[in-house]
Amino acid sequence: MTPLDHVDDYPEIPVSLGSTRAAIKTGDWRSVRPVEVDRTAPCAFACPAGVDVPRYLDLIRLGRLDEALAVFAERNPFPRITGRVCPHSCEDGCNLAAATGDDPVAIRSIERWLGDATAQIPLPQPFEATRRRVAVVGSGPAGLAAAYYLRRSGHRVTVYERRPIAGGMLRHAIPEYRLPSAVVDAEIARLVDMGIEFVTGVELGRDFHLDELAPEHSAVFLATGACRARPVGITGEHLLDSGLEFLETAGLDLSIGRGMRCAVIGGGNTALDVARVVRRLGGEVTVLYRRTAEEMPAIREEYHHAVADGVVFEWLTLPRSVEKGEAGLVVTVEEMRLGKPDGSGRRRPEPTGRVRQLIFDRVFSAVGETADSTPFPANLKNAEGWLEVGPGGATADEMVHAGGDLVTGPATVVAAIAAGREAARLIDRRLGFSDRWASMPHQPVVGPDEVNPSYRSSARRTSDPKARTVDPLGEETLTVAAEAVLVELERCLSCGHCNACGTCFVLCPDGAIRWEEDGPVIDLEFCKGCGICVVECPGRALVLVNEREGPSFDGTSGASSDGRTSGRHGNGEAVLSKGGQVNA
Repeated sequence: MTPLDHVDDYPEIPVSLGSTRAAIKTGDWRSVRPVEVDRTAPCAFACPAGVDVPRYLDLIRLGRLDEALAVFAERNPFPRITGRVCPHSCEDGCNLAAATGDDPVAIRSIERWLGDATAQIPLPQPFEATRRRVAVVGSGPAGLAAAYYLRRSGHRVTVYERRPIAGGMLRHAIPEYRLPSAVVDAEIARLVDMGIEFVTGVELGRDFHLDELAPEHSAVFLATGACRARPVGITGEHLLDSGLEFLETAGLDLSIGRGMRCAVIGGGNTALDVARVVRRLGGEVTVLYRRTAEEMPAIREEYHHAVADGVVFEWLTLPRSVEKGEAGLVVTVEEMRLGKPDGSGRRRPEPTGRVRQLIFDRVFSAVGETADSTPFPANLKNAEGWLEVGPGGATADEMVHAGGDLVTGPATVVAAIAAGREAARLIDRRLGFSDRWASMPHQPVVGPDEVNPSYRSSARRTSDPKARTVDPLGEETLTVAAEAVLVELERCLSCGHCNACGTCFVLCPDGAIRWEEDGPVIDLEFCKGCGICVVECPGRALVLVNEREGPSFDGTSGASSDGRTSGRHGNGEAVLSKGGQVNA
């Protein structure tokens, strides 16, 4: 298949491929010119890690998977992990959905496929060794990400983990059916292959102290997470089971029998994970939450899964006490009503005075987690005793950074990865190795009113197929097939990134666009600036520039802030060069 075979699928349209070029050089008529630019896609803008989605999707389409992985790893080295557990905010920003009402591109499914398809490809090799050594305390997503980027920069990296096996919340807080431990093991093995050292079974504040790391390391990144369960604060709390502890031992907990009546107090991701695991082990489960579904902080997708699993929700229900009774644990609850919004922006639950009693065999507490700040010295804490951090996780000690759930409280895996990456970047800046990081200039975001979905594929959105397994904790979905990925890629508008679709080449009325191996080239001797190519470009990777203003323009005109262009030149024809000059 030649690079332009796909344009045969376009409808027949009248174009002047030769007559205009032979008769007159219409470039003299032009007051504006089209310029190809890289702009920010809304999916990339919505991603907490800032992954350049259209760029890696285009490389997958071209079959260049090693390059696609490298592009992805610029912002997130773990597509196998986030492709399974990310709440896919990228899809919420998809212009296809906003412009047409269709389902967004299944970016997370493609991400998961990329991670699995490249699982045997080594991660990018580190830069030349720096003779610097960095300590990472904690092996959850923030710690693993920081370790990867610091090792990539050429430093010696040692990860310290308090549990016997590395993985942090990825292994111990996310159920096996969502993220198999085998996937976590494989990703850690690749980090080991990069040269990262893992020391397990050692705990900060018990086996070593922060000041003991200073003599042997140039920097320390703290990523110990939020692993301490918040108390519910009710009478009889000692009768509750910890949701976090249950998740960590769920695969070994055989006490949940079929039909066992269980309750989970809380409305976050941990609460829903506990509830779904209980259901998978055969128990009946009711979630007691003091607000309504609209205010629940859990990932919306997981809520829908829980409902499908048969989890029952008691809204506006606040437990007041727990006591042992003849039939089980008696939970006294008060009905609540919603008042005005509180500091979180959610409507505040208010008591009504109406109480009732519910009976369960087991009750789990999952009202949130907090960080343990006791191992940290006083100079790193604020007046309330919590770790005090600035941009990039900087602390009062310039050698120490912190990030992930330790700083933000319970958040998403991808947010923790982004925090680890940012801390690694700032550590490198302090150590004098910022040149090992690619610059990421801000580019304007392509809006839904700018794209042209007329040429998109009409195929239905793909989805991860359901797994068929008798294991109650076995992975619930499978990775999509490669054929499905290729079909899904055709739905993407490639916002802000030229994927060489050929639309501009086909629709140029003057034949002023020629095709080279790496895409379209605009011949400015014949381009009269009609703007058809810009309007018809599916992802608005082309913009019009006023000839009087030149190629440097701001975000309001829809082009890049650094004046990048992507014309090609040759054979004496006047075209726009990368530097924005018209060359003859």
